[in-house]
Amino acid sequence: MVDYRIRTFLTLYETLNYHRAAERMRLSQPAVSQQIHGLEREYGCKLFHYDGRRLIPAEAADRVARYARAAMYNQQKLFAELARPTVRTVRVGATKTIGEFVIADPLCRYLARSTENLSVLVDNTETLLHKLEQGELDFALVEGAFDKERYGYALYRHAPFVGMCHRDHPFAGQRVSITDLAGENVILREQGSGTRAILEQTLADYGYSLSLFGRVICASSFSLIARFVEEREGITFAYSAVGEGREKISVFHLDCLPERHEFNLVYMRGACVLPLIRSVLGPSFCTQEEA
Repeated sequence: MVDYRIRTFLTLYETLNYHRAAERMRLSQPAVSQQIHGLEREYGCKLFHYDGRRLIPAEAADRVARYARAAMYNQQKLFAELARPTVRTVRVGATKTIGEFVIADPLCRYLARSTENLSVLVDNTETLLHKLEQGELDFALVEGAFDKERYGYALYRHAPFVGMCHRDHPFAGQRVSITDLAGENVILREQGSGTRAILEQTLADYGYSLSLFGRVICASSFSLIARFVEEREGITFAYSAVGEGREKISVFHLDCLPERHEFNLVYMRGACVLPLIRSVLGPSFCTQEEA
């Protein structure tokens, strides 16, 4: 079983406050300190230090947290299996593009051959990774960048990422430069989404930000984003699947924008989740840890 001090460590790692950690764990503050000091003696390294009055995790704490979260996930799954529920629930996360345009077919095939419950959360990359670390998801399919040293992962597929505009817009079918975007209205997903992060990183690489645009419109729904483009409210940047089948939307190409991007399957490194992944996505699916 997982050392009881690991749960205390994770609580302090997340709150960075001994008082709040003690309240959450229903322990005294000295008891929390004693457990953390015990782990530090056992591991032979400092896990936290103070910068003025702020509690800061040491570099070693990040490594311990990765191990601890995987261990807690494995213990949770073990308890669930030993309890022998009548039906297991598989918890899958997917970012918006993948959830709306990519994952439906493989999940339908899984449901056809399985009797297990299925819970699918469609949200942005930042939220899914947080829920993965909290043990609220078994694995997630995400677009855009994430810390590949922190998580286990496998390439799911490559997907084209392009600019989109109304078919009558001067950009339609053209290749444009970053300066051509100045003053344009842009329609984007919310902060934390993979598609927005790709555009923001590209702009930053060339010394620009979203202030380049005349107006920034945010919407969490790709259907609404596509409708705004169809109504000539602005341009957008998204995976090509978003505009497929919409006659009023045309693709354009930004000359500095990498158009080949990854959809990745992500899980907690060290978590015993590979058999589950294969049961959902097929027996031939290979992860980075096995490659």
